[in-house]
Amino acid sequence: MSEEFPVVFTIGNSSSRHEVMLINAGLGIKNLSDRIQELASSSVNCAEALAKYKKKSEAEKVTEIKVRWAAEGRDSKLFPKTTTLTGENCKAVLSLISLHGGKDVLEVTLQAPPSSAEDSKDSQESKE
Repeated sequence: MSEEFPVVFTIGNSSSRHEVMLINAGLGIKNLSDRIQELASSSVNCAEALAKYKKKSEAEKVTEIKVRWAAEGRDSKLFPKTTTLTGENCKAVLSLISLHGGKDVLEVTLQAPPSSAEDSKDSQESKE
């Protein structure tokens, strides 16, 4: 089993919604997404501003994970700024992150599930 290493993830384009977690390079994209979703729903660091006034609903779902590569120690002309994680590259990307000592950041896109009011409206429109 791979050794665990810390990684920072941010939600959306803001670093104000973030968290740090321990992962290992052998983690697949589904398990990584599930861990991020679970942590994002319970962490005070991931809470949206004024979230305490928001209606409680289902947890947001991870729709995309990108890694923003740290420029330090890498040739910026050759190395990409970001890489989107997929099922095929997830383990390789996490291995690279582990080698770079926690300087790279995962950028997570979350999407709220559709509300039940929207679901019923959509279903009524499709019937017409």
